[in-house]
Amino acid sequence: MAARQLESIECSLQPMDIAFHPTKQILSAGLVDGTVEFHDYSIRMPSDSAQIPDEEEDTILSSIPVHDSETPKFKATTPISHRGGPSCRAVIFDPTGDHLYTASNAGSLAAIDVNRASYHRTSDNSLLWKIDNASPYGIHSIHHMQPHVGECIVTGDDEGVIRIFDVRTCGMNSSSNKSVQTFENCMSLPKGCIASFHENTDIISSFQNDAACNTLLATSSDGVLTIIDLRKGCAEKKQEAPKPGLEPVKINPNTKQGPFRLSRKSDDQEDELLSMTLMKHGKKVVVGTQQGVLNFWSFGTWGDISDRFPGHPQSIDALLKVDEDTLLTGSSDGVVRILQVQPDQLLGVLGDHGGFPVEKLKFGADKKVIGSLSHDAYVRLWDASIFFDDDDDDDEDEEMEGMDSQAVANKVASSATKRTDNSDDDWEDEDSDDSMDSDSDSDDEGGKGSKGGRRKFKTENEEFFSDL
Repeated sequence: MAARQLESIECSLQPMDIAFHPTKQILSAGLVDGTVEFHDYSIRMPSDSAQIPDEEEDTILSSIPVHDSETPKFKATTPISHRGGPSCRAVIFDPTGDHLYTASNAGSLAAIDVNRASYHRTSDNSLLWKIDNASPYGIHSIHHMQPHVGECIVTGDDEGVIRIFDVRTCGMNSSSNKSVQTFENCMSLPKGCIASFHENTDIISSFQNDAACNTLLATSSDGVLTIIDLRKGCAEKKQEAPKPGLEPVKINPNTKQGPFRLSRKSDDQEDELLSMTLMKHGKKVVVGTQQGVLNFWSFGTWGDISDRFPGHPQSIDALLKVDEDTLLTGSSDGVVRILQVQPDQLLGVLGDHGGFPVEKLKFGADKKVIGSLSHDAYVRLWDASIFFDDDDDDDEDEEMEGMDSQAVANKVASSATKRTDNSDDDWEDEDSDDSMDSDSDSDDEGGKGSKGGRRKFKTENEEFFSDL
C-alpha cells in the first residue's frame, strides 16, 4: 500500500538533513553548501477544500549562511575526488521549537533563534552562537537530550568521536578573535563541551536515549553499539565488575567522561550500524545495517544481538518509529517500507524515491506528515493519516486514529493486498531464525540467489536504462 504523496518541498540545493518544528508547520533543512533554510509546509498539507495546491507557490521563509564559509575536515581515507565544499550535515530542534541546532562537515556546532529565522526580515540576526572545532572531525549526527546536568546537545563525527555539550554554556562570551577561539578549541575541549568519548573508530550514525534519559546509545559504522551512563553520580561510582565471561570495559586514554561514564560496548557486529530506534516501550533497540538486516538488542543486555530481521535488499539508512510495534525503514533501494516487529512482518510500502537512496525519515508536527530525503533538492512529504486517523472508508486514504498497533498492522496488511504485482516492493523472502515465515533458502543479506517469493519493483532508473 502506498500513502498519498503530497507536494514536495523544493530546497535551493540538496538537503543533507531535515528537522520539523515540534508544534508549527515549519521545516528546517541543512543544505549541501552549508546554508540552513526554513520552509512553511502548511501550504502542502492536505485540505478538506477542493483547492488544488499550487506547485509553483514558494515555501521558503529564509536562508541563513551558517556554515558556508568553513573549511571541511575529511577522513584520511576519503578520495580527493570525493572531497567537496562545506555542508550542513545535521539539524535538530529543541523540544520547545525555540532553537535549532546545526552541525557541519567542518566540525562546527551552531544555534539559531527560530523565531527570528522564520521571518526573512529578521533572519540575518538569528545566529545565536557558533563553536568552531566543536568536534575534531566533520560532524555526522547530532542529538538533543536532557539528562541530570540539564539541556545537552550530543555530536558524533566521522572518526567515532562523541561529544556532549551543555547548551547553557555554549553561548557564553569568550575570545572575540575567531582564530584564537579555533586554536584554543584544537588544544582542549571546546566551549560548552562537558564530555568527549573516543571509543569508536568510524562514523557515528545515530543516537537514542531512554525515556528517563539515564542511558545514551550510539551506533557506528565500525559495527559497535556504544552505551553511555548518564545517571547522576555515575562518574563517582566504581566501574562495575563485568558479568562472568565478559571482558571489562577498556576506556580510550583520550576519552574524558566528565559527569558521565562509558557503560559498555557491544560485540562487533561485523556490519555497519546505520540507524536506530527504540521499540516495545523501550525494551528493544532496533538498528538498521549496511547488509539490510534489522538487529535487535534487549535493553540492558549489550553484548550480542538478541534477534534479527533480514529482508531488505540493500542498506537500511533510516528508521522512523510509528508506534511500539510498527516502524518505517528507508533503504538504499529507494523504498520506504512499513514493518511490524516481533512478530516480524512486512506490512506494505509507504512510497519510493525512484531507486535513489532514502537517507532521512522524520515526522512533522502532530505526526500529520512524514518527510523523506534522497539525493536531490526535494523533501518528499507523505500523508501520515493512514497510521493515526479513524475512518471506515475502504480507500487507500482510510484513516485509523485511536486504533492500537495490531489494528494498524491489520489495516496496512489488508491494503497491501490490493497492490498489483507491478507496484509490489522488492522485498526478499528469507529463511531465518526470527519470526519471519519463509520457505526459501535465501541468504541473510537478501541480495543474491533469491528464488521464489521475490517480485521485482522496477525503479525509474531501471526503466530509463532499459529503454536505451
